[in-house]
Amino acid sequence: MVAFALLFRSLWHILKILFRQDEQKAIMLAVLFILTIGTIFYHNIEKMSYLDALYFSVMTLATVGYGDLSPHTALGKLFTIVYVLIGVGIITAVIANFNRALVEYHKNKKHSEEKAEKSRN
Repeated sequence: MVAFALLFRSLWHILKILFRQDEQKAIMLAVLFILTIGTIFYHNIEKMSYLDALYFSVMTLATVGYGDLSPHTALGKLFTIVYVLIGVGIITAVIANFNRALVEYHKNKKHSEEKAEKSRN
């Protein structure tokens, strides 16, 4: 339980670093936008429920693709091709920014530990 609390604390600090960056805010808005577009499209064109459409949008952009849902119309298939090409780039940017924040967090942590060590000596 202690390890989970420490992990959650670290994640909280990483998220704080992330959301101080304007670039990350823009990318998160892009993720929200593309998921909304995908959900609305699949609901209206492929006649999926909103939950199934959101689920399919997330699984598609995460490149999981369980195969339990798929587009059946030609328009749905063409949209999915473009959706994946654009969406995977956006998701990759989220992962890259998270990695950058993780590196910054560890640098800050190491620097503060070194500072504390010097003050003790």
